[in-house]
Amino acid sequence: MAETEVRQVDFGLLKQVMLLAESAGKVIMSFYADIEDLKVDTKVDQSPVTAADLAANRLLVSQLPTLLDVPVLSEESTVPPYEVRSSWHRYWLVDPLDGTREFLSGNGEFTVNVALIEDGCPVLGVVYVPTTGIGYAGLSGKGAYQYTGGRYNAIHVRTMVERQAEGLPLVVVASRRHGGEQVAQLQSRLSPQFGDVVVRLVGSSLKLCLIAEGAADLYPHFWPTSQWDTAAGQTIVEAAGGEVVTMNRQPLSYNTRESLLNPYFYSMGDKGYGWDAILPFMPQDLE
Repeated sequence: MAETEVRQVDFGLLKQVMLLAESAGKVIMSFYADIEDLKVDTKVDQSPVTAADLAANRLLVSQLPTLLDVPVLSEESTVPPYEVRSSWHRYWLVDPLDGTREFLSGNGEFTVNVALIEDGCPVLGVVYVPTTGIGYAGLSGKGAYQYTGGRYNAIHVRTMVERQAEGLPLVVVASRRHGGEQVAQLQSRLSPQFGDVVVRLVGSSLKLCLIAEGAADLYPHFWPTSQWDTAAGQTIVEAAGGEVVTMNRQPLSYNTRESLLNPYFYSMGDKGYGWDAILPFMPQDLE
């Protein structure tokens, strides 16, 4: 990789992406006050899509190449065949409105997700929450940040030692809409080891952001999800000192096969803790 290319992935680029995600969030919010009247279509995978998704997508897909001129792969655009994608060394991976069901329910737990992928690994990630104006950002190997009111404050995961020192329960974040029975079984399995185990049900990539900022310790994901749902949040978690790993204990990778679905995974804040001795690394192990 050329030295000039390396310099393009820096904090300056991260700030530009955050401002663009913030603009996309404003577009989304222009639809939010009238969600009861918003037309909802259903995609082939039975997930909903709205004019808000598409408007945010148009903004991001048109503007991201002006920041770094590489391909854009978005949930709301046509996905090129793998024989085309497989040649991409670098590309933007976008979910213009992650949590459309949360958007339609009016609970505020939806995000704008933008990641930059290099050779199958996420190296820059931005997650922006339109309803709060809070953003999360990460640069591989260079740190993670919370963005509020134009300011960036460093964030990091919390360790088990820090949690215990503060007398806090183990916090598990999980989806509002999937895997409830398995998460309940996992909670029961963890209780003998940790005592008080609190499960917080949260929409969209906010779950990964809670891991990154030290507000949660563990995020199990035992149901299908797409690569644009996780890439930005994974970058932020890893930059904050945590990890996102498959059942084979490997980091999630991107654009390495035809399918854009992720395998099951865990995200942990304290990656140095002995999770292997505690967690079931196959979903059927919960049964």
